[in-house]
Amino acid sequence: MFERFEKLVDVTAPPPREQPPASLRALYRYFLAEHKRLFLALMVIGSGVAVADAMVPVFIGKIVTLVAAPDRQAAFTEAIPMLWAMAGFILLLRPLLLLLDLVLRNNLLVPRVTSRIRWVSHWHLIRKPWSFFQNDQAGRIASRVMHMPGALRESVEAAIRAVWYIAIYGGTSLLLLCQADWRLALPVLAWFLGYGLLLRHFVPRLRLRARGNAEAYSTLMGRIVDSYSNILMVKLFGRQENEDAYAREALEAHDLAQRRHMRLITAFVFGLALLNTALMAVTTGIGVNLWLQGLVGAGALAMALPLCWQMASTAGWVAWEISGIFENVAAVQDGMESICAPNRLLDEPQAQPLAVTRGEIRFEAVRFGYEGRAEVFNGFDLTIRPGEQVGIVGRSGAGKSTLVYLLLRLFDVNGGRILIDGQDTRAVTQESLRAAIGVVTQDVTLMHRSILDNIRYGQPEAAPADVACAARQAQADEFIRQLRDEQGREGYAAIVGERGVKLSGGQRQRLAMARAILKDAPIMIMDEPTAALDSEAEQAIQRELQALGRGRTMITIAHRLSTLMRMDRILVMDAGRLVEQGTHAELLARGGLYASLWRHQADALEPEAHSLFRNPEPEQAAA
Repeated sequence: MFERFEKLVDVTAPPPREQPPASLRALYRYFLAEHKRLFLALMVIGSGVAVADAMVPVFIGKIVTLVAAPDRQAAFTEAIPMLWAMAGFILLLRPLLLLLDLVLRNNLLVPRVTSRIRWVSHWHLIRKPWSFFQNDQAGRIASRVMHMPGALRESVEAAIRAVWYIAIYGGTSLLLLCQADWRLALPVLAWFLGYGLLLRHFVPRLRLRARGNAEAYSTLMGRIVDSYSNILMVKLFGRQENEDAYAREALEAHDLAQRRHMRLITAFVFGLALLNTALMAVTTGIGVNLWLQGLVGAGALAMALPLCWQMASTAGWVAWEISGIFENVAAVQDGMESICAPNRLLDEPQAQPLAVTRGEIRFEAVRFGYEGRAEVFNGFDLTIRPGEQVGIVGRSGAGKSTLVYLLLRLFDVNGGRILIDGQDTRAVTQESLRAAIGVVTQDVTLMHRSILDNIRYGQPEAAPADVACAARQAQADEFIRQLRDEQGREGYAAIVGERGVKLSGGQRQRLAMARAILKDAPIMIMDEPTAALDSEAEQAIQRELQALGRGRTMITIAHRLSTLMRMDRILVMDAGRLVEQGTHAELLARGGLYASLWRHQADALEPEAHSLFRNPEPEQAAA
């Protein structure tokens, strides 16, 4: 039975393509629209449970009337049909309603709907541009995507479970009391008025306090995860006390926000307790007075008091649920800052997959600047021929990496266009664009997964033999086979740790190269591919990369200029401009910026190597 209900929600079905809206009401509609039948069923069943609970005091009143009858046997015989109806109601109908309510909540709403909202949120978040993740802490974003869906579901669930329940229960109670004597309903009407005034006073304040509490919690989570993510730097610099202070500030802010929130909740709950006490006292007084005058019987009084007591008890629970609703709404509003942030780097509606037939790359009058900073490129032009191996060199800040980011469309150009085989990169799908480009970055990123999974990240269906072949080409197979993690997994099955922390910089870089080799893309980008390698490994890998580059377009960025000596063409950039280009020998002969950079690197070498770098033989320079 449980599985049948659980299958009513497909957690990982394709989500809506439109972005989550930035309006709170619209966001609730966005996430809950596909579950509207479930919530309607919960409201109907919840109404049934509330009416059933309200009928219990009625039955108590009828039992009191029955036992007070002078002729007990005659009264019992007459009441048999009523007693059977009461038994069926209490023993069958009410438990069935409760079972349906529990199954819908606990087996469908809580796990499946929450997971569905979380999946849709993650699906949209992971498609936001790289710049979005640069502007926030990963821990803060992760906290929001995990916390917001549950808060959204809980707020709606509490509204149905508590607010809707007391509305139905209270309305039913009023009707029943009016049937007995309209004066018995007066305390309940006054109680509802007082309850409404309490809500009007406290709810706006609770919402603001809850929002501040949620924001403080999110900040605290972000700071703690930031410290854990960079724990090596903390240890290397001996800055535990600094991190204590960094976390303490956020912890104290969250503690203050939480204390202010709970003070208001205490005042609200105490005010409600006073209101409930008054309800019971006034109802008892009116009921006893009416009984003394003979206007109502003992059965009516026996019904009225349990009804009011149940309402008073329920109101305390509802008050707590209402405070939880606003706390959860505040968490939803906090999560909206990430989940509903606009995505400014979307595919065009008619975007087509990129088709790379030759591998020609053209930058035409490209203009670009990072937000809030001066332009990096202003009318930049460049053509890279099909199958050409191009090196890019320049001082830090010259625009080398930015050029690659724009080619990969991690940012959009402000003007001009970038073409691959005549196709504007803005007119093709981002996934197809990046699938056609293999990348090895200077800051190597590895997943907390096995070596095998990391290498075949760009080619998930690759066979283990192909993975091992790529690793051998990247000079990585030997050290991989010697790995063993704390769980006893060995070789390609070993887990590398978060961001690959269990490996050396050179090992991580070789895995990144193996990953790019296995991807076998028609365009390759190497950003400092040998920066973390020793000279022997660099020479071995350069030979493999040179062979890999045959028949495909390759762009290599390097500060270590020896990496670029065999390139077909070297581009020298400075301040966002292409100031020189040519082969290694041509640029040295020109005596410009490239030659200056070459001499500076020569000065850092051993004296016996100076002659090689200052005055290379023609055949060496041309090699």
